[in-house]
Amino acid sequence: MEESSAIGSRRGRNKRFWNSEEDKALIDALHELSTDPRWKCDYGFRNGYMIRLEEMIGKSVPGCGLKASPHIDSRLKTLVGKFRAILQMLATKGFKWDDKKHMISVERSVYEEYCKAHPTCKNLYGASFPHLHVMMEIYGKDFASGKPAEGFQDAVENMEKEEVTQVNNDSSDDDVGGSGIQNMESAPPSKKVKRDKTSKKKGSEKEALSCSSLELACLQNFMKDMNGHLSSMANVWSRADEREQDIADKCNKVLDELLQLDGLSPAEVFEAANILTAQLNKLNIFFKCPTCLKMQYVKSLLGSGDNGCS
Repeated sequence: MEESSAIGSRRGRNKRFWNSEEDKALIDALHELSTDPRWKCDYGFRNGYMIRLEEMIGKSVPGCGLKASPHIDSRLKTLVGKFRAILQMLATKGFKWDDKKHMISVERSVYEEYCKAHPTCKNLYGASFPHLHVMMEIYGKDFASGKPAEGFQDAVENMEKEEVTQVNNDSSDDDVGGSGIQNMESAPPSKKVKRDKTSKKKGSEKEALSCSSLELACLQNFMKDMNGHLSSMANVWSRADEREQDIADKCNKVLDELLQLDGLSPAEVFEAANILTAQLNKLNIFFKCPTCLKMQYVKSLLGSGDNGCS
């Protein structure tokens, strides 16, 4: 009991609350590494990238004191977990993304019912997550290929491996604590442990495949929505083109229409044509007028005061 209390107190002592500036520095640094072939490889990051993240964050937020372990690896697991849960919801009918508020948009009752079957998606209703698009860029290549991306199940496993290494190298930031736990990590594997690892590996592969399908479904929904938006824009452009063509046709015909009206001098025809083509609302009224009223309307525009029908 005393040992458990000691471990619990050490965990509480090392618990770190991140602010928005630190979160942004972490995601920006990860994004930068994802574009650097020296650190990003197929479906993951190279060994030691957590230490590199520590260095980059230290430069972006001087004096923050964030370490690869236990701070950065723990926070990255949390952000990846939220990211994965959001993608899972966006792949479900009824869930949308609010780009202005940076959060899931759905009826609360629908969300709560969904969380009963998907408990990993809890605590995200009304919670802002401004990193969605950047993280999509970080793992976008892996999504497009349909293969598991590091940052989901693989990322968690790799970070756990790196955490064990960091525990041995830097005990001052160790979030585990307790000699008993470290001895368990360093104990020689038994046959039971090997069986457990095999079982975990199979489970990880299944989860990775499930995650891959989820990501593809999310992309398919995104492309479907995008196609809908593009179709709507094309319709708007088409209607605008039709309106412009209609105006052009009327402008081309207005002179002929005016010449057919009896009682207008050439000067009045040109003056009326200038007024009608300069003011589209008057041009539309002119063409909607019945023939017997067109002369009256033109005379009113010219200010002649002649209100008779021809």
